[in-house]
Amino acid sequence: MSTLHSTTGINLMRALFVTGLIFALAACSSSVGRNVDTATVQKIRPGLTTRADLIAMFGPPDTESPYPNGQQLLMWKYSKARALATSAGETLTVQTKNGKVFNYTFSKS
Repeated sequence: MSTLHSTTGINLMRALFVTGLIFALAACSSSVGRNVDTATVQKIRPGLTTRADLIAMFGPPDTESPYPNGQQLLMWKYSKARALATSAGETLTVQTKNGKVFNYTFSKS
């Protein structure tokens, strides 16, 4: 009987170790930027949505660059690195003209 108890104890210890390792690896993640909500992106209307509307929806852009013909290019980026070298990200790129959305793209990876 002592062999059965010691084998069960070893298996239990292994299971606890593996569970702890999984939780430790899951905790090893970091993110940069602000998560962009897909439902909010769908509310963007070219010609109607203003720069101020965008900032109210997503916060200040991560980058803002001048674009030809008085246009502006605004970008919001979000990335999350996880354990085991996996990552996920989102990028919202908005082109404005005269203070209103002219064009935009949203991508997830």
